[in-house]
Amino acid sequence: MSNKLVEHKESKEILTGNQKKILFWICFIILSIAFITVWINILLTSKAFNTQMEEMVLGEDYYMEDIVITGKRAEDASADTISQNYFFYYNNGKVNDYHKRMQVPGFVYSEYNVGDSIAAYTIDHVSYSYYKYGILPDTEYTNNELMKVAGVLLGIGIFLLALFGVLSKKMNYKK
Repeated sequence: MSNKLVEHKESKEILTGNQKKILFWICFIILSIAFITVWINILLTSKAFNTQMEEMVLGEDYYMEDIVITGKRAEDASADTISQNYFFYYNNGKVNDYHKRMQVPGFVYSEYNVGDSIAAYTIDHVSYSYYKYGILPDTEYTNNELMKVAGVLLGIGIFLLALFGVLSKKMNYKK
């Protein structure tokens, strides 16, 4: 055995300081462009939905109908939250068709009882919504809501990247 001390070499960094700056700015620019693109898409889609809603004519494009409440149920949104979802069930006048439900706000849920009728929006006389926006195409509306989540996550990513940039600059100044 040798008693020689092993000479410790400093590990080389993978990226130089200049390369780190370039990588930081490239990531920041890409996230910023994605953020702006997502929010422009959201705004355009929301504007199209608003225009569609304004141009719809009651009695031609959508209808207001009274439905009879055949059941009520409050469900927890998830086990980890304190919020609840409130549903009215209706059978749409068909025998043994008790799988239809309409989500309503809590204050509406408490005002109505089973057997009462409530005015609801519909375009197909099969599915109903308490809100007029509930009759929008499900896929497009859901995608727009998911894009809002993506926009928020991109915003958080930009914020964290900027925070990392500021903190790493301060750390470099202390060296």
